[in-house]
Amino acid sequence: MYLHKDSFTTIPEIRKGFIFSNDSLAMYPLLNEIVSFLKVHLPSDHYAFKISNCKQILIELLTNAVKHSNADSTLIQVNINGGSIEITKTDKGRKFYLNNYTSWPPLSWPLEKKYIGERIKIYEDDISHLYATIQSEHRIIFDIEEYPINKVSSSSNLLEHYGLLIMAKFSNEFFYLYNPENNTNQFTTIIHV
Repeated sequence: MYLHKDSFTTIPEIRKGFIFSNDSLAMYPLLNEIVSFLKVHLPSDHYAFKISNCKQILIELLTNAVKHSNADSTLIQVNINGGSIEITKTDKGRKFYLNNYTSWPPLSWPLEKKYIGERIKIYEDDISHLYATIQSEHRIIFDIEEYPINKVSSSSNLLEHYGLLIMAKFSNEFFYLYNPENNTNQFTTIIHV
């Protein structure tokens, strides 16, 4: 059930795929196309904040495709259903990796079953830490811990994986899935409406 023009209505699941050429010049037009799609299907001002969150997530997913995927193209799938907006980025490029990561547990795909449940710190700054938890041999989920501003120190740093932190902050669920059967990588964010 959605608020549509200030009255509640039930709409079916809406799904649309967008092909991205992984060219930085194509980012802005595609971003506008996807945001327009969201506004058409969630037109009430009630959803403006959620659509803004989706826009920030999309910027990071498209940037990730350009900078890290090493693929010719990327599929951005948008699914609007009963209570959420799901945005998935799929490509056949490089698997998820962390620059200069030498900590424990090892991060190579497929992940070893013995590491299921282990938590990897990906990013930290003065007010938040981003973690990836190994959920299965092919899936990690991202979560953040935020700290009060009064704990800020002067040793803040901005690392490579700040975009992952942004996506975790603006979504209710965020995960990565590697599918070895078809060699695809998927980042999925879910925003509850």
